[in-house]
Amino acid sequence: MRKKYLAVAAISFCSMFMYGCVASEGDLDFLYSRQREVETTLKKMQKDIDWLKAEVKKEDNILDLNEKTFELENKLLELEQIIGEMHAQSEERFKKIETGLSAMAEAESQAAVPQPQTPPAAASEQASESTSEEPSPAEKNPKKSYELGLKEFADGNYEAARTLLREYLADAPRSDEAADAMFFVADSYFKEKFYEEAILEYQNIIETWPASPKIPLCQLNQGIALLKIGKPNEASLFFESLIEAYPNSPEAATAKEHLKTLSTPGE
Repeated sequence: MRKKYLAVAAISFCSMFMYGCVASEGDLDFLYSRQREVETTLKKMQKDIDWLKAEVKKEDNILDLNEKTFELENKLLELEQIIGEMHAQSEERFKKIETGLSAMAEAESQAAVPQPQTPPAAASEQASESTSEEPSPAEKNPKKSYELGLKEFADGNYEAARTLLREYLADAPRSDEAADAMFFVADSYFKEKFYEEAILEYQNIIETWPASPKIPLCQLNQGIALLKIGKPNEASLFFESLIEAYPNSPEAATAKEHLKTLSTPGE
């Protein structure tokens, strides 16, 4: 009887042990399944986070672009304002000059001594002589005015150079050399230290011939001219505009040097 009882107890113990093992394996499978679900959820969340980061970066780039565009628009407005002020100053100066010349001419005419009247025959002879001396339109050579203007410029006769170059521009305003002629007019003012007039003439080239290879040099000289007349803030705007438009040009390198000087304390 005792042996039978022990046998039954042993069988019951083995059954309980085996049942416990089966329950443990089921729990592990459940845990593994939950772990896989969590890993899948984490991967999806990571993808969502990466997508959000990309979208945020796009938004940041758009904001940066909008901010830069706004800064450039402000710079352009400031440059246009500077040019407008200089145009107004130049017109006022030219009006004063014209008024002075008119007064001088009137004074000279009043002080002139009356000349004896020329007999009709002599007057007709003088008229015919003067007519014969004047060249006909076919004999005019605008190219000659351009070449003479360059020679006067090279010799340092800047006022004479301007007169000849403007004659050329009046006869051939859209010629191949017109942009160069306008540049030498502007540069003659710059070399004579008439900086305000130079700035306006350089601007005239920029507006009339925007594709000219001399545009970077015009902008550089505008900035330098503004420095010469004591307007460093306005000069900085011109230098920055030049660097942005023509970053690899020699003029941009010179503009950067000027900006470094302006940003150095005590300079």
